[in-house]
Amino acid sequence: MSGYDAVVVGAGHNALVTAVMLAREGWKVLVLERRGVVGGAAASDELFPDCRVNVAAQDAGLFQREILSELGLDARELEWVHPAAVATSLTGGGEALTLWRDPGRTRDEIARYSPADAQRFPEWADYLRSMARVLRIGLEHPPPILHGASARERLRMLRLLLRAGRFGKRTVVELLRALPMPARDLLDDWFVNDALKGMLATTALAGARQGPSAMGGAFRMFYHAAGSEACGFRSTVFVRGGMGVLSEALADAARMHGAEVRTRADVESILVEDGVATGVLLAGGEEVFAGCVVSGVDPRRTFFGLVGAPRLGPEFNRKVANIQLHGTTAALHLLLDGLPPLPDAVDRLSGRTLVAPDLDYLERAGDDAKYGRCSARPHLDMVVPTLHNPALAPAGRHLASIQIRYAPYRLRSGSWADGATHDDLLAGALEVLDEFLPGLRERIVDHRLLTPLDLETELGLTGGDEYHGQMGLDQLLFMRPVPGWGRYRTPVERLFLCGSGTHPGGGVTGGPGRLAAREILRDGKRGAPLGGRDQP
Repeated sequence: MSGYDAVVVGAGHNALVTAVMLAREGWKVLVLERRGVVGGAAASDELFPDCRVNVAAQDAGLFQREILSELGLDARELEWVHPAAVATSLTGGGEALTLWRDPGRTRDEIARYSPADAQRFPEWADYLRSMARVLRIGLEHPPPILHGASARERLRMLRLLLRAGRFGKRTVVELLRALPMPARDLLDDWFVNDALKGMLATTALAGARQGPSAMGGAFRMFYHAAGSEACGFRSTVFVRGGMGVLSEALADAARMHGAEVRTRADVESILVEDGVATGVLLAGGEEVFAGCVVSGVDPRRTFFGLVGAPRLGPEFNRKVANIQLHGTTAALHLLLDGLPPLPDAVDRLSGRTLVAPDLDYLERAGDDAKYGRCSARPHLDMVVPTLHNPALAPAGRHLASIQIRYAPYRLRSGSWADGATHDDLLAGALEVLDEFLPGLRERIVDHRLLTPLDLETELGLTGGDEYHGQMGLDQLLFMRPVPGWGRYRTPVERLFLCGSGTHPGGGVTGGPGRLAAREILRDGKRGAPLGGRDQP
């Protein structure tokens, strides 16, 4: 007999959302997490003494707030921080271009660089907002079923199309036109200033290993603006206390509804009998049986690492092997004894701080990674969370967390296990930081660099890919994780996926966990087999 109705593998934020939704419906749920903290990439940990560091994910601007009320969580229990600055681009020589939440202030700031772009920027912000609104309709619902859809499924799709149509035919047509465009082409249509275009193009780089000239960059720009108010850039909101506070709130909600959350419980394999998932085997030899298994880890690790390729068909194995998992980001965490001497540093550094002086700089950084090299002059994306939450570090100290792009998981020469490669990446990042933000290097008290290999071994991100699969147009909607299996089900009956490798994709959204739970509950209520190929 099953010990649980559902066992959830991993305690990332999506897995926790799924666990809460199942537990709220009276299911007996067990969540198993290998590490000592919950949250996965959206966790906070003590990397420095008496400090609480956001290990990988830095902001929750994409998190779907309505999930909180759906889970019975009071949104007021989480304090959302909207700093005055959305983003600051360091342009060199101690100069900076800042996008502010105040539109008038942003317009005045851009006018210092280009009066024509300052006049155009409000129209751009409206454009980005309208594209994100239409895209959000598809992101908040399961992907479509293209073959053999029932009348009910066709009716559902018709309703979604009608919702999109309310934004106007011109808006929908423009979205379809722009989605495959490179970020460079889209931005060249709008602006003339190199610094502004470089800054805005950074939103197309997350979830991809290419630079701003690659196809599909415009889609990623719209995707990253589909959360809270983007102010012409990307949705950026911080959680007071760190990203771990959000994950811990989700874990507490799961416990409140009766679920068990066990940390330091390493799942060695998923138990399968006659093509049906029956539970999991822990590293210590303990077997846990359940009515279904829900995996919050990436698809490749789930199928090849936990299930085993011999239990799956050759065609399905081929599709899983072809999932593009290409981590290109390293995380550098700094403990500082003060802020750099940048004018208005407290305000300007309160959002995201970027080294992206122009499109060509970003393209060259991406070219290095394309050929298996760390970028000689990388794009840096920095957050200083202690500016809006001093309690994250001891008095007089600041934390700075920097995403370094590009640092490819697969290197043409050398290895991440080689200390020299690690040291070269660190030296290159600090050299660029010293050039664009003079004075910061002298403030460093301690540091911790997490390479793509570290992200894989410590956080379980296969290939160092924080999105559980690249966010390209070929890996979205019904093609995520692989064609034919876009509705969270798998070839193993009673085994489901709920992580970022499923629709709608990566980032701290909660969307995959929410939609997966709905599909699992729907199957359970109608008495259908829990699992199997996409069903209408």
